[in-house]
Amino acid sequence: MNVYDSSQEKLEAHLLDYMQKHPELTPEPPSPPPGEFQKIMAELNRRGAKTVVRKQLKVLRYGHRFVNSLQKPLLVVMVVLIILAASAIGASAKKANDYRMREQNAGKSKSEVLRANKLSNAYEKIKQQPGISIQMINGVSHELHL
Repeated sequence: MNVYDSSQEKLEAHLLDYMQKHPELTPEPPSPPPGEFQKIMAELNRRGAKTVVRKQLKVLRYGHRFVNSLQKPLLVVMVVLIILAASAIGASAKKANDYRMREQNAGKSKSEVLRANKLSNAYEKIKQQPGISIQMINGVSHELHL
């Protein structure tokens, strides 16, 4: 059986190659008479036959109606979600800014440790506090800088 199949395949491949080399030898299929398709479709309509093309067109039409009916509500939902996301981002940014401002102003309250950018400014601020006497330190290690 395998020998027959392989020889048949070789013969068909040879015939196909030959037909491709000599297209003038293959006859043209006859063209249908004008209006034949319309006659066939009219007969199918008369009989009430449901064709695959009609079913596909019907599904396509209902699909388009369904998508078009959902377009506006989905657009409204999308706009609302974008507004909510933007407001949530804004609220988060405001909270982060408030936290940053509280951290920057932390040294200004009286109950916290006094902070200064430079050591000399620290001495001046300490002198202004009543009842505190300080001694100047000439040599300060790097660990003591504030």
